[in-house]
Amino acid sequence: MAGKSQNIKRDLLQANSLLYKQSVYVYGYETQKNNLVFKCFSYSSNLQIKDSAEFNLGKHAPSDFLEISADTLHEVLNFYFQISDQKNVVTLLRLNKQLEKICSTENYDANHINSISAFDDETYSFKEDLYIIKTNQTDTAGKQFYLSKYHVQNMAKPFEYDFKWQFAFEKKHIHRASIVYADSNYVMIYAHVFDGIKKGQWILRINANTGELIKGTKLNPKGDDRLFLMSNMIYTKKTDGIDVIGSIYTPDMIDFKDKKSNFVNLSKQNKLFLVCIDNKGEITSRAEKLVALPIQTNTGKLLMSYHVKIREFKKTSLTDFDVWTDLYERTEPNILSYYSSWHFNIKPDDVDYAITPSKFLVSTKTVPKLISSEKGNTYGKFIMNDIGDYDKFKYKKLLNSVVIKTDNNDVPDPYYILKKVTLSNVTKNYYYVFVGKKGLESKEFLKSEQGQKANLYFLKGLNYISFTTNSANSEFELKLNAL
Repeated sequence: MAGKSQNIKRDLLQANSLLYKQSVYVYGYETQKNNLVFKCFSYSSNLQIKDSAEFNLGKHAPSDFLEISADTLHEVLNFYFQISDQKNVVTLLRLNKQLEKICSTENYDANHINSISAFDDETYSFKEDLYIIKTNQTDTAGKQFYLSKYHVQNMAKPFEYDFKWQFAFEKKHIHRASIVYADSNYVMIYAHVFDGIKKGQWILRINANTGELIKGTKLNPKGDDRLFLMSNMIYTKKTDGIDVIGSIYTPDMIDFKDKKSNFVNLSKQNKLFLVCIDNKGEITSRAEKLVALPIQTNTGKLLMSYHVKIREFKKTSLTDFDVWTDLYERTEPNILSYYSSWHFNIKPDDVDYAITPSKFLVSTKTVPKLISSEKGNTYGKFIMNDIGDYDKFKYKKLLNSVVIKTDNNDVPDPYYILKKVTLSNVTKNYYYVFVGKKGLESKEFLKSEQGQKANLYFLKGLNYISFTTNSANSEFELKLNAL
């Protein structure tokens, strides 16, 4: 084992990294006697090497393979090696977090190994369980939604699943059903019914072992035709309770049945809700608060409106919450682009809850062209097929986020860590955006040139680990840094 270090450099071809269970895993290739050997190293948060592994891929060069794919599905490290001119064949290596080999398989059907991706993003895994929501069109009443549970047959083989149970939703008027949480006891579903006697937004608690519905809780008050679109939720195991936060819309603002919207007033205000649900599925408290958006609308942009998405929702005590929202602007019909982030405190008051927003600062104005207009660049954007995807925008994690971290310093003033990606020259720029003497200022603190890789993993406060490769991608560097 190596001693403590603030900086690690070593040769490794086509290196990349990922963060998993508080360790940084660095992986890539070495050539040994004409053989290509895959290597993986794990490092602690203070850059002490913990474990290593290697896997012989035979007489190959790195250029023979596509870029190494990696994931942590079912809480193991899965690496996929695909020869560039054999796109239907893949080699799999599976390791545990200590980098001990679980299994390896050569010449496996690539289409089969990636079959989960065919289910879009309506999947959720918990340990060796996999939950999938599928739909099929039945009649004019709409789609039929099914929640299915599967279990891994054998972790020492490519993932094959045994079917466990299926829960069929009522088929009338369901617009959306999505898995938002699962553990060994429960599966939580967010369901959106756009019409009929059950019209509204619901949290369903389902028995994870039997597939039986335990309780459905409607977020909307009885007789209320407004839409309570969930943006985030917390399940607390200690109390078995659920806290749901989101935004309220009137039927004239958005109509999911006819796919129409009118967001003119959203440039001025946003109504938030907080619903607390107990272990029996009963609502114990409900709060609604109107939050003024301190934004001057640019009337030169015809479709300009601003939209709140709650990215972080944390419980700081039994009654208090810490919330980081991201604001998006809509300047094209089906594109929402990141604009800035905003912090809220939520605490009980004499009536229900008080929502206290921090000072609002526009982070994107400090970084030129942070949100790119170049074709194909989706970083910082949520792209909808149509307005019917708006509820998905509210709660789905953005795949290509430009926000790495947001927090408050000791003053307290907010700061933002933002990533700018330019596709045309394949570069990443990382910025520290903070309150300085001139107001909101930005500092570029890391940039990858073409051919390099650069990843950041933030620790406590402004301390972070940087992973970079050289321009030839033949060497990597791990470094402990502080802004």
